[in-house]
Amino acid sequence: MSKRYEAVSLLRKDHPVELLCKAIGVSKSGYYSYINRPAKTVSERDRKDIKAIQQLYDKSKKTYGAKHIAGELKTKGHVINHKRVSRLMREMNIKSVIRAVRPSTIHKETSGGYIYPNLLNRDFNAVLPNRKWVTDLSELTVKDVKFFISAIVDLHNREVIGFAISPHPNADLVEKTVRLAMDRRGLTDLKQVVLHSDRGSVYSSTRHHRLANELGYSPSMSRKANCWDNAVIESFFSHLKTEFPHFFPIDSAEQVMEDLPKFVAYYNGERSQKRLGYLTPAAYLEIEKIAS
Repeated sequence: MSKRYEAVSLLRKDHPVELLCKAIGVSKSGYYSYINRPAKTVSERDRKDIKAIQQLYDKSKKTYGAKHIAGELKTKGHVINHKRVSRLMREMNIKSVIRAVRPSTIHKETSGGYIYPNLLNRDFNAVLPNRKWVTDLSELTVKDVKFFISAIVDLHNREVIGFAISPHPNADLVEKTVRLAMDRRGLTDLKQVVLHSDRGSVYSSTRHHRLANELGYSPSMSRKANCWDNAVIESFFSHLKTEFPHFFPIDSAEQVMEDLPKFVAYYNGERSQKRLGYLTPAAYLEIEKIAS
């Protein structure tokens, strides 16, 4: 149910709340009760358990599963149920490489390219950074000049970690955005990252499939023609298009392209978000680092 409420929050800027609630089958009273609750935070117990799980997982060269990790932790005096270990491992995007269940729904259609399962499934919460990323392309036209922007948002702190501009919505633009996100987060691979997108041709392409194999991330896709499945990135583009003109002049396409990265810097470093307890994405991540 919380996933539906989250979708309403993300899209209410463009549509009436009453209409959104009716469309996805929730009550207005239930929605308003939900938004008054504080955002989910990582507890001290979660931090302790996540650290212990990661240590054993790394020690085993990724071969330990949830039951094995829970059993070994109990012998060390760290009592934890294997179901809790399993849940935290899902949040961490890690699993045993031994007898791992291989996705059977990844297939290549004759004309549509690769189609991936919806691993995100509208769960827009991430207790750790660099586990769940969402991405999309959006078109802008300024003074009859058309260009495209590509963005990646980390669901942990809703930060725009990859942002690129191009006159063409192609695989080069998507790959540039992914590599910029890697550099920003100081990562050498993306083996623990789920990268969620829509079913656009650039994301279902062979080039994107090869990039995922090279860097190690798990592609995830929205259901066909379903914008709700990628509501967070849709919300970011909505904020950008409505707020940008209040910060920067729209004199020319060249000027807008020069100023867009400045807006992204503002969005990450100065613009607070309710779901982050009215902290900015940058401040939220910094507090998380200090706390851990």
